[in-house]
Amino acid sequence: MNFISSFAFTLAGLAAGLATAVHAAEPPTPRSPHKWTLSTDDTALAIEADQHTIRITALRSRTARWNWIKTPASVPLPALEIEGKRKDLNWDFQGAEQDRTHGVKITLRYTCQDPALTLVSTWEARPGPGPVENRVSIVNGSGKAVTFSAADAAALAMTSDYPVTLHRADKTNVGEGKVHEDLLAPSAHIRTGSGEIPLALLQAGPRHGVYFGFEWELGGFDVATQQDPKQIGVRVQPITETVVRSSGETFEVPAVYYGAYTGDLDDGANRFKRWFWNYKITRSLHDNFGEPWVEVCMQEIGGTGATSITGATPQSVYDRLASTGAECVKMDFWDGSGKCWYTDRDWMYHPENWLNGFDFAKKAHAAGLKASLYMGGTYKDGDLTTTADRDAELNAVQYRYDQGWFDIWRTDLYTAPKEPIPQTYQGVTNFLHIQDALIGSRPGYRYENCCNGGKYKGFAICRRMTFCTMNDVDSTAWKTRTTYYSNTFGINPVQLKSDLGPAETAYDLRTDMLGSILTWAADNPVYRQHIALYKSRQRPILRGCNVYHILPMADGANWDGMEFYNSDIDQGSVFLFKPSSHATDGDTKTIKLKGLTPRAKYKLTFQDRTSLNCVKSGLELMQNGITVSGMTGENASEIIWISGPRGRIGNGVMR
Repeated sequence: MNFISSFAFTLAGLAAGLATAVHAAEPPTPRSPHKWTLSTDDTALAIEADQHTIRITALRSRTARWNWIKTPASVPLPALEIEGKRKDLNWDFQGAEQDRTHGVKITLRYTCQDPALTLVSTWEARPGPGPVENRVSIVNGSGKAVTFSAADAAALAMTSDYPVTLHRADKTNVGEGKVHEDLLAPSAHIRTGSGEIPLALLQAGPRHGVYFGFEWELGGFDVATQQDPKQIGVRVQPITETVVRSSGETFEVPAVYYGAYTGDLDDGANRFKRWFWNYKITRSLHDNFGEPWVEVCMQEIGGTGATSITGATPQSVYDRLASTGAECVKMDFWDGSGKCWYTDRDWMYHPENWLNGFDFAKKAHAAGLKASLYMGGTYKDGDLTTTADRDAELNAVQYRYDQGWFDIWRTDLYTAPKEPIPQTYQGVTNFLHIQDALIGSRPGYRYENCCNGGKYKGFAICRRMTFCTMNDVDSTAWKTRTTYYSNTFGINPVQLKSDLGPAETAYDLRTDMLGSILTWAADNPVYRQHIALYKSRQRPILRGCNVYHILPMADGANWDGMEFYNSDIDQGSVFLFKPSSHATDGDTKTIKLKGLTPRAKYKLTFQDRTSLNCVKSGLELMQNGITVSGMTGENASEIIWISGPRGRIGNGVMR
């Protein structure tokens, strides 16, 4: 279906485009619709189900109270593709179940007679902040294969009370991060794709907004306005291809997130990330206070990232790396022989380089380290769109894990015949199946998402990975910080790994501390100091924190910085950078903080400029800010540690 023609850029055309043709042609059903309202701390979403349709009748922030849905919006239900044409289906309501054990979960059931299909649409609002989630699955009971068409997973016609800014961010694989912020003009049409993190925030003036996300690696959003730019249509489109399901198989539609919030973009993004931390993020990461592990390249101290490890590498090299405070060593594509460590893409080591067997992880464990092992592409160049090659890859990884070769599997994309990093619905589905099988059967297993510098940053993989390579620029600190800035609107910073290699200066190491860490192997007082600070102070803060973008994105010359605050432990940090002696604001700048309690008192402790230590109220820090001085010369930096009145180091679900 052509988006622009279906929208017609009129409100009437929008409403028509969001309803399926079959439903529009049917006479009104005599049955009264079933109605529910699902609420988190932030979002209230009202839905109704009648004999053939599910509709959203309200979407609002529980405090702002503005209802973005003035006209009920039909939820798109899957259709078929037959001989290149879309065929809408007759879905009949069979019943609903309500579960209030943990929040509210509404399960709606529909069937189609021709062909025989069963649809389950689950709507869930969990305790605490965050969105309402919708998951849809369809079981094919027709006795034959059916082809589902590419289709919207959500489609809404909305009305705002203020002009709206559409915000989203690039995933970024190499270079500079990018944030897109567009004030929606009359008759605007913006389409996003798989190169952007699947979270779109619509900020209405300074007061409130809504956001939409989807749990997938592909697809995007379509956003269009009417002549009145406050009349906005949003389509969520995670599936951009036809999907074939044989009889008995299930078609899973990627989950959609509907959120509303009060405040600015940071507030909306933080409420989403807190929900994701509480309920979705990898449980091994969530439940283990000492993760993510500090990772270093497996090499002799002082290298520049090129792997120098072979079986001849003595235990003392591992021991020295462990002595610096590092917790995990990464063996990359290359080994010390100057070529890939495995042969013929079969993930088997060269026996001539490992005379005593593949003892990389064994030596790492003897030093008290974890081992991350690169196995890129697909096993023997298999096609991950097929079940046979999916299972072969799963078996290969399980075998190597059970042999004790690694704790973390690190994957990557290179030229392979099919799906080295999934590019299709079936490829994604099979890759996630592999991850789920490993996570479910091997509790110690971890996944490192080395996806060509971060191309693969959807929420489905964020549910499974410990962290990802965020940006393949490994020697320029300010470019790394641009990606932290852009990616932390949608992704918790603990899952965003800095691959910045140099580990000699506070400026570089403080860039690393904005998320999870990978550096080149180093041993110097500055490295040891900052790794210890990370583990004792910054890592506990990052685990479920709010992120505030208090200064503009890094540009390599002017001041940049970010604030992190974890209300669970009442601790926070501000990281400030001034790359150039020619920065516009000079060596002194007033920094206004965000997200604090106005009447509470906060102790601010400067890591370097201790003469600036102070105690101020949250109101003072947010309204007047704090003046930071003495940031002289090139590559100046500072950390300000924030302790609230209940400050403590601990762990748990965020309030």
